[in-house]
Amino acid sequence: MVKKIINVILIISLLILLIMTIYKINKSHENKLYQVLYEEIKYQSKRCYLEKKCESSMTLEELYSKEYLDIQYDPISKEELNKDLEIIIKDNKVTIK
Repeated sequence: MVKKIINVILIISLLILLIMTIYKINKSHENKLYQVLYEEIKYQSKRCYLEKKCESSMTLEELYSKEYLDIQYDPISKEELNKDLEIIIKDNKVTIK
């Protein structure tokens, strides 16, 4: 009887550990997907700004129209990003609002 209880506790513990590990790996992967997406937007907006085709404040739609970016999609929900997403370049730092 005690052996069965120990086995059940061990299995439950392993399941909890497995679920927590999978959750953490999944969250890390999602964060990396978003990081890649936003780094590409920042890179292309800075490129546009340095080539003097864009102002220090621009939208995602401007980058689309000037063909610096293709239409960008949210990596998780697969929805198109808001075209009115504001991108500001100040002191050589790009911020996305």
